[in-house]
Amino acid sequence: MPSPTDNIPAIDEDEIRRLVTTAGEDGEPDEYTGKRNSTRFAVGMQLDVTTDPAVPSCSRPVIMHNISDQGFAFWSKRQLRNGGDIWVREFSADNSAPWIPAKVTHCTVGIKGYLVGAEFTAPSPPTSELAE
Repeated sequence: MPSPTDNIPAIDEDEIRRLVTTAGEDGEPDEYTGKRNSTRFAVGMQLDVTTDPAVPSCSRPVIMHNISDQGFAFWSKRQLRNGGDIWVREFSADNSAPWIPAKVTHCTVGIKGYLVGAEFTAPSPPTSELAE
């Protein structure tokens, strides 16, 4: 019998690279590199974020703020717990894009809701921990 985590993907570096490339085509590169090893692009791409890719009702639409090879930030109407596991994918009408695992690094209140930063990580079991 399959477990609930059987369809959770491993980190997909090709999909991350594709997302960053798409953002680079439509977005603006960040002139300040800071401690980053790669370029960060600011773009308002629509994404889906979930705390459990096996449960469709956990998925929420969000708007990307920026992205690089190491991580991304997005605007959310819901607060997410620092250190929490999430999965992200580019929005598609048929939900066919693969989920990419990440870990929340910060969540702060901003003009557009919560600005959530996350780093791409190897997956761990889903926790379904959206804060209300």
